[in-house]
Amino acid sequence: MTLIDSRHRNWRGVLALLFVFGMAIGPVAALPASSQEEAPPLPEDKIVVDIDAPDDEVFRIGIPSLLGEPASQAETGSEILRNDFRLMPGFRVIGPPSIRHDFAAAGLGVDLGAWSALGANGVIKALVGGNDAALRVELRFYQSSGGETAALRRVYQGPATQLRDWMHDFANAVIEVVTGAPGPFGTEVAFARKKGPGHKSVYAAAMDGYGLRQVSSGQGVSMLPAFGKGSIWYTRMTARGMFITNTRVGGRRIIGGQGITMAPVICNERVYFVSSRSGNAEIYSSNLDGSGLRRLTRSRGIDVSPTCGPGGKLAFVSDRHGSPQIFTMNIDGSNVQRVTFRGGHNQTPVWCKDPEQPLIAFSGRDGNFDIFTVNVETQEYKRLTQGQGDNKDPAFSPDCRLIAFTSNRRGSPGVYLSSQDGLDQNLVINGVAETVRWAN
Repeated sequence: MTLIDSRHRNWRGVLALLFVFGMAIGPVAALPASSQEEAPPLPEDKIVVDIDAPDDEVFRIGIPSLLGEPASQAETGSEILRNDFRLMPGFRVIGPPSIRHDFAAAGLGVDLGAWSALGANGVIKALVGGNDAALRVELRFYQSSGGETAALRRVYQGPATQLRDWMHDFANAVIEVVTGAPGPFGTEVAFARKKGPGHKSVYAAAMDGYGLRQVSSGQGVSMLPAFGKGSIWYTRMTARGMFITNTRVGGRRIIGGQGITMAPVICNERVYFVSSRSGNAEIYSSNLDGSGLRRLTRSRGIDVSPTCGPGGKLAFVSDRHGSPQIFTMNIDGSNVQRVTFRGGHNQTPVWCKDPEQPLIAFSGRDGNFDIFTVNVETQEYKRLTQGQGDNKDPAFSPDCRLIAFTSNRRGSPGVYLSSQDGLDQNLVINGVAETVRWAN
């Protein structure tokens, strides 16, 4: 907290903001007990993963090792494909050690009868050739219902550095054949991570955790990332104050001002963010260069965590009724509606961008923090995590079939992926993380 000039401190606003966001910058005080509102508890139903679900609920896909040379690239390609389908809801991988031998290993053909005996609904076969400088990969996808004619065939050529992109592309295409919509592989997530006392940075990686890299610039605290307009936006706090920047300008100030300026999100051609320039934490918007400032909320409580939704909607957090709860409003600040009525502390909302699925995911405190979703139209709640430490900061994949979130669960903190229903929770990035966000 020493990084903020005392002339610009609003202690209620600073402490409440950091508490609502769950930021681990320093000691943070909870909101006064007198301000808390009694609310019904959040759902207690546990999610049980049935790894032996019926075949009509799970697509079992055989992925033997890729054939050909170089052997190292063939094995790498196999591992990428298996991991993609391991992470994708609705699929189960049949691979080593379940496969004793590769059926029809002499070529790209397939013995569907032999694979069916293992329970496979489909099989991917691939042949690798060339060298690292000029690699050729042919992939085929067979469905048990389609006979020996491949349902999908693609050939990729280029340097071996493109192998990962090719495998993701083919996995997405197979998922589209099976489900009617392409998969999310090849997209990125971003999050913040503490690097030492008074130092936090923003990182980005592929959604499967590959290619982790720091993207924020400079010293101090960088946090609360958001994707938009070809860059990653984030909040930066230095000895000179708190402001909003992005990777395109190398961490230089874009939006600042007196007090707190934080939590950017890009909706269409504008930036939406939190500012205390009026003396209280409110939600504002501006043009991408910081001009055209507009104030959207006016309440006695704190209004934070704006997030874009479909159809010109925003979701945000406010304690205007006592405890932090999720609200929605039009993108111009009109038509404010409360969404969550269960739980005493709900935070970090994120919209599903599919207009056919009016869902908001959020983290709610019930002892520990857990991940929930709420249907904005029906008020149906679902609980995705159950007491495995603190689970926070959900982010929907672009197709809403996956949710990324942070967890400090014992022994395995990091960024996790799960299905929209909380099934198949998989660790993809090791290490303590905060405020994960998914590229659209």
